Amino acid sequence: MGFRESALALRAQTDERAREELITRQERNILRIASRAKHRFVTKSDDEWAIALCAFSHAIDTYRAENGAFVPYAEMLIRRSLIDAYRSEAKYAQELSVSPDLFDGNAEEGERNPVLGASIQASERAADTTLRDEILAANEALQRYGFRFYDLTSCSPSRASSREACFRAAEAIVNCEEIFLQVVRTRQLPVKFLVRQNEIPGKLIERYRKYIIAVVVIYAGDYPALQEYIHLGRGKQV
Repeated sequence: MGFRESALALRAQTDERAREELITRQERNILRIASRAKHRFVTKSDDEWAIALCAFSHAIDTYRAENGAFVPYAEMLIRRSLIDAYRSEAKYAQELSVSPDLFDGNAEEGERNPVLGASIQASERAADTTLRDEILAANEALQRYGFRFYDLTSCSPSRASSREACFRAAEAIVNCEEIFLQVVRTRQLPVKFLVRQNEIPGKLIERYRKYIIAVVVIYAGDYPALQEYIHLGRGKQV
């Protein structure tokens, strides 16, 4: 079975049907890995599923026969992605809102501040749902462009150079207000602008249209956790 999965993973890099078949075959295993990593039962409604699925797709794109069997390789990437996401959530949980009294010097040292205590509790609760809420919000935003957040598992670039080109394309759009508003209005990528002024290959723009749009939406929107996830994955060599 290991050999079959490895062969299917290599086919899936260029064959979308093979990719879908492999994801379907490994769905229960992906959930199992995510559950073990989080030490609790994970379902497809949890944000861990989305993270694990993206990592699994990335494993397909970056898999090489010399890496050994595909499944252990995919498991390693899934665990690593979940750890990165956990660290990101922990980071935001520590960014607590505090009472202005603490900065004004009006609170006595050692005095328990009820506003600070409430802020800590609210921040801890928010950290549990931040990434999930952002994925749901991004999914709703991307549906206006004709696809879903989860579609990215089958249309993400496999090569680091292609991913970097997609990031550069997205940044060029976000950094130019006129072009960005044009994308929002037309739901189309400005191919001529990206090719002529930013030297992004036209074939790459066409092939990774959904991926570029998704990065634009996340970069331009209020998605700090997803932005951090992109930052962690950008340029990472596996």
